[in-house]
Amino acid sequence: MKQLATILSTIFHPLLMPTYGIAIALFTSYMRIFGDRLLGIIIIGVLLTTCVLPSLGIFILYKTGQISDFRLHNRTERTVPYIINFACYIACYLYLYRFGVPSWILSFIAGAIVSLIICLFINRYWKISAHMVAAGSMVTLVFLMSFSHLMLTPYIFPLQIIIILLAGAIGSARILLNRHTLGQVAAGFALGIVSCGSFFFLFI
Repeated sequence: MKQLATILSTIFHPLLMPTYGIAIALFTSYMRIFGDRLLGIIIIGVLLTTCVLPSLGIFILYKTGQISDFRLHNRTERTVPYIINFACYIACYLYLYRFGVPSWILSFIAGAIVSLIICLFINRYWKISAHMVAAGSMVTLVFLMSFSHLMLTPYIFPLQIIIILLAGAIGSARILLNRHTLGQVAAGFALGIVSCGSFFFLFI
């Protein structure tokens, strides 16, 4: 079970979740009319700015001895990596803005930016689950797209079921691996919902 929990935690790492979210927003909505090539370019840019560049920054911190664990299990070592992520997410937001993506998609990244800032302060005192912040944002994105008639009908029910099951599996994995308590998992999930939901309604 722990091996499966590790695989889940890796596949659905917080650095990968923005890419998954933007891919869902683009390929399951009316944005599909712009074609796979353009949407693929947008997604690659999101992957570079929210995953590859932050991972490179964290790797450099690890190699220079600034952090002891590449996976950032130590709460006190998360400050600088979070700042790096914040800068990269700002770059992602500007990248998407220059591409002219709709404001409701930009709201997903804006919510992630605010979540990072909140997590940065919380982690000074308590270890909130970044995995579940990302999972909460994904659940909110899928359901808000569904309720706002932004998602194409064939995707609605399957994605709702899948995203809820995945969120539960990710939260269970974090607890099983002793990375977080139930309270930390629940708090992270709630923060993701509030951040993503708030900015969605603010931007539309």
